[in-house]
Amino acid sequence: MKKKISLRVIRRISFYYEALLKLNLPENTYISSKKLEEVTGVSCNQVRQDFFYLGISIGKQKKGYLVKKLFRELKKILSIDHGARVIIIGAGRIGQAFSNYKLFKDRNITVTALFDIKPELVGTEVGKPGQKKPVLHIDQLEAYLDENPDIRIALLTVPEEAAQETLDRLIGHGIKGVVNFAPKILKVPKEARDVQLINDCIGTSLYKIVYQLYSRK
Repeated sequence: MKKKISLRVIRRISFYYEALLKLNLPENTYISSKKLEEVTGVSCNQVRQDFFYLGISIGKQKKGYLVKKLFRELKKILSIDHGARVIIIGAGRIGQAFSNYKLFKDRNITVTALFDIKPELVGTEVGKPGQKKPVLHIDQLEAYLDENPDIRIALLTVPEEAAQETLDRLIGHGIKGVVNFAPKILKVPKEARDVQLINDCIGTSLYKIVYQLYSRK
């Protein structure tokens, strides 16, 4: 039976994986928990505890973890080894920025298409030459997902007044994971409890930081 891992641990694991990407070390070298602490800010004791809990054994005493093996284990835990194909609903500036996010490739994530309702966007392509993504009308969503049944994740970058309706539509068409960037807290219908939703409004996070800074004065 696969061990259930808390979201807090998964968040730290993602930090470790990002650190390995940034350091770009040769696969046959070792990385210490102390080095991971320097890059991620997570204490070396916590790093070792996480790895022990997840069954990632130390490579050699006083040398650390073999980079090749650690990459493989972290990918497996984060399910990055499977890869993911995602769609973006909303082809405005934020949607286009995500479609061209260069680090998605390192994370084995592929944006396949964007959807919108604006006539000036529908039928166009966005992205760099050789990496362009089509912008389709939202009414083509159901047919597109029927043709691409492996796509189960969507990024939502639509205006707030259309966000909940669009989420409901995505769920109705079989989407199982949504990251919402609209400035509105969305809710998953009770009958769709197997759907994973993350409300990740950039503005809200910024307001929290501003409040914490100035409330201490």
